[in-house]
Amino acid sequence: MSEAFQPAARPADAVPAWFNARWLKLALAVLEPLSVAGLFVFMLTRSWLRWGEPLIDFPRDLYLAWRVSEGDLLYQQITHWYGPLANLVEGAGFRVFGAGLDTMVWMNIVLAAVVLLLLRSIFGAIGNRLMVWLGSVAFVAIFMAGHYTLNANYNFITPYNAQATYSFLGLLLVLWGLLKHLKSNRPIWLGVAGLGFAVAYLDKPEAVLAALGACIVYFSTQTVYVARKDGPGADWRSGGQWLRKSLGWFSGGFMGLWLVVFGYFFAHGGFAYAMRATNFVVVSLQDESIRQTIATAPLFRKLIGIDQPMKNFLLQLELGGGLVFISVIMMVAGWAWTRTGSFSRMWWIWLLAMTGMTGAVLWLMATMDADPSRAFIFPVCLAAVGYIAVSLWKAWRGRAEFSPMLGLAVVGVAGSLMLARILLNAWVGHYGFFLMPLAFLFYFQLMVVEAPRAVEGQSRTCWPVSAAFSVVLLFMVVCLGKSNLEIYARKTYLVGEGRDHFYTAPSEAYAASPAGWMVNYMVECFHKLTPNAKTLAVFPVGIAVNYHLRVPTPLTGMEFRSVTRGYMGPQRELEELKAHPPDAVFLLAANFMDDGVSYFGASENAGRDIVLWLNEHYSLVLRMGKSDQTITGDAIDLLVPKIAGDKRPSFLSAAK
Repeated sequence: MSEAFQPAARPADAVPAWFNARWLKLALAVLEPLSVAGLFVFMLTRSWLRWGEPLIDFPRDLYLAWRVSEGDLLYQQITHWYGPLANLVEGAGFRVFGAGLDTMVWMNIVLAAVVLLLLRSIFGAIGNRLMVWLGSVAFVAIFMAGHYTLNANYNFITPYNAQATYSFLGLLLVLWGLLKHLKSNRPIWLGVAGLGFAVAYLDKPEAVLAALGACIVYFSTQTVYVARKDGPGADWRSGGQWLRKSLGWFSGGFMGLWLVVFGYFFAHGGFAYAMRATNFVVVSLQDESIRQTIATAPLFRKLIGIDQPMKNFLLQLELGGGLVFISVIMMVAGWAWTRTGSFSRMWWIWLLAMTGMTGAVLWLMATMDADPSRAFIFPVCLAAVGYIAVSLWKAWRGRAEFSPMLGLAVVGVAGSLMLARILLNAWVGHYGFFLMPLAFLFYFQLMVVEAPRAVEGQSRTCWPVSAAFSVVLLFMVVCLGKSNLEIYARKTYLVGEGRDHFYTAPSEAYAASPAGWMVNYMVECFHKLTPNAKTLAVFPVGIAVNYHLRVPTPLTGMEFRSVTRGYMGPQRELEELKAHPPDAVFLLAANFMDDGVSYFGASENAGRDIVLWLNEHYSLVLRMGKSDQTITGDAIDLLVPKIAGDKRPSFLSAAK
């Protein structure tokens, strides 16, 4: 690796003399991390045991971790549509510390703390102390414990699936390793980056795409530099040699983790099973039924933005253009400040500054309801492309000062590609809790660090630009953090018991279905009416009930909504139900309008085949709720298999 470059140092920020005082540096070195730690603890305590969703999405991970800890196999005994790593880790945690919501919560708190430390290191490498603090505060208050919708699935403590947070951790490991290598030129850091890529690869495709883009930019730029650094003639053999060695270290880090997971699945099911499980992210992307489900399901189309792509694109262009316009005004005002030394000497500088600040406030007020996160895609993508071009150009010229630009390019392209899934519908309220942080923080890196560096004069720092955008970021942190805490404060209804208890919103707060009450009610009914049942199935969703009861489902599927049936195939679901009929069944008539249907059983795509088979082979034990709206009505039905001489009615005849 001796032929690799020696990175150029970044230009130091021009700061007032008093800012370099030793006493102030010592104070900041202590107070800055303490303030972040204090906010971390504050957000956790104010939201304690109020993160979880009672019925949909998050309970799936609880059930998976429990079953994996009991020895069940992913992709065989459990239908699964994400990579295996996160669930294997959580299953191991349940085996060591016991099955319980508290185990998963503490594991995810540790994961969130590691993510925070990695973000601090990444933005410390490309930014400065101020950006490290701002980025830390923004992550903790906005993303870590975010709660912007009625569903509580979109935070780092109880995410809608564990692969979201674990894959984000893997992406940060990739960026951290690349930036460390950029600074030290020690190949071991490429091994760390490879390890991070394995974490993402074994979890979720969004982070794999972002990590792949960052690695392509990094390795291609470095290769160009090594080949061109000795003069105008390109020595591609030396560049190729460097690339082979570097990819060797990277591959070593990747294979170190991948082979461990491969060995686990190989020991339990052979070579073919291990290959499918350890490459499931790639396999699933090639599955036509999964792609068709995503392309046609109304809920997915809405969340991705392909339901109205042009409208979403124009909205983002409008918001992003406004953000760029405000940013340019503030940069021009800062540039004029550095050249004149005083705002009072040029009245138009004041005018520019006030216009920019007024525009920023109006922009924030206008976009808060529409979600300001939509505005960051446009400027972040532009900046990422610009930094890639500049770093490649400087590398081609053989100039070592390309390294600061490359660090920015790597983080920028990763942040941009994380938005690929929701490029047309970026929204921090849903998947934005793990897709948005890099892009969000990268934009403020541009405004708080890069813009002042670009416009500062020879002897005067452009602190007004940093101050202005720091205020904007803190304003957003306060507004969104306050919104989070207000929603958490409303969650007072207790769900579950013992190690699994948590709080959710009371029944009257739910417009569609009182999820927490439904889970408690089904658990109570099962104990009273079917205490000897060894297996249970809940249609269309309700694996949370299985988990709280510690009663498994005999089916490999865990959800039967129209947006997930395509993963397994409706025909296979019915065949499994016939082959392994559960000892008890709960049938919910919860409203799932986001799936494109009103109630489970209302159409062929919404489980009518399952409902008709259950009606023929099961008897109604208990019904709670109305039953006059659709084929199953607006009710919770408890069913048991029919036996000879059983005169109890089927649930459809009872509905009549």
